[in-house]
Amino acid sequence: MDVITSLEQIKHNIEELERGRRATGSALEEYLALIKRGTCFLPYESQIGLSFAPSRFIGYVDNKIAHHATNPARDGRVTNAAINQVLGARPTTNPALEQAYIEFCGVIGVNPTGTFGVERKYWVTADISELLENAAEKEIAQSPNLTETEKQQLVKARRGQGAFRESLIGMWGKCCITACDCVRILRASHIKPWIDSTNAERLDKFNGLLLSPNFDALFDQGLISFTDSGDILISEFLSANARKALGVSTDCKVHLKSEHAKYLKWHREKVFADGAA
Repeated sequence: MDVITSLEQIKHNIEELERGRRATGSALEEYLALIKRGTCFLPYESQIGLSFAPSRFIGYVDNKIAHHATNPARDGRVTNAAINQVLGARPTTNPALEQAYIEFCGVIGVNPTGTFGVERKYWVTADISELLENAAEKEIAQSPNLTETEKQQLVKARRGQGAFRESLIGMWGKCCITACDCVRILRASHIKPWIDSTNAERLDKFNGLLLSPNFDALFDQGLISFTDSGDILISEFLSANARKALGVSTDCKVHLKSEHAKYLKWHREKVFADGAA
C-alpha cells in the first residue's frame, strides 16, 4: 500500500477509525486491537473527547479497518516517516498525552500493551497543544496551593507576558538572535514548552528566549533549535526558500548561560524536528 502524502489523507483515515470505534463485531475488535498495540499516535478530538490514531493505520492511503490486518507490508517505521513529512514534526514522549491515552483506553475498554520495551510517542499538533494548555491552566486556577498572584503569573507566562517576559527583557533587551531592539514586537518564548514545564520552570528566565516573531514561530514548531554553545540547528523540514525568506542561516547564534543547557537539551530531544522517527 502507498503511504500518505497529505493531511487530508490522514483525516480520511481518522474518519475510518471513527467508523471502527462505532462499529460492532470484527470491525470493532480490529479497531480496539489497533489502539491496544500501538506505540505512535496522532491525538485528535472526537465526539468522546481526546482520541488517538495509531501511526500504522493512518499512514497508509485510504486504509480500511477490514483490510488493515491483511497488509503484510505494514510497518510503523514507514508510516512514521510519512507522517513526519506531512506534519513537519516527529512524535515524542509526552507525559500529559500518555495519561490522556491511558484514560482513553479506559473509556473504550482496552488494556494497552504497545510493543514490549518501546515507549509510546505522540505527534503534538497546535490544536492538541492548546487543548492541553487550557486543561493545565484550569488546574492552576483551581489549585489550593497557589496564591492568586502566583496563579496570575503562571497564566501570563503561558502567553509570554508578566514576570516571565520582564525577566527575559531584562536579560536580553533585544532579540537574542537578530539583535532587533523593537521590544514591543518581541516574543518571550519558553525553551521547554509551558505545558511540559513545572510551575517553577514556567517562570524561570533561563527557560526562555526573547525572539522576533519569525524566530519564535520557528523555535516553537521545532524547525530550529540550538546547541549548548548557542549554534543554530536547522530542521530538514525547513526549505531553502523558507530559510532565505525568514533570515535563517547557519551563522545565527545565541549567547547562552550554562543554566540554559538543561532546557535546550529537552527542546532538542522533544521538540526539534530532525526527521528521525
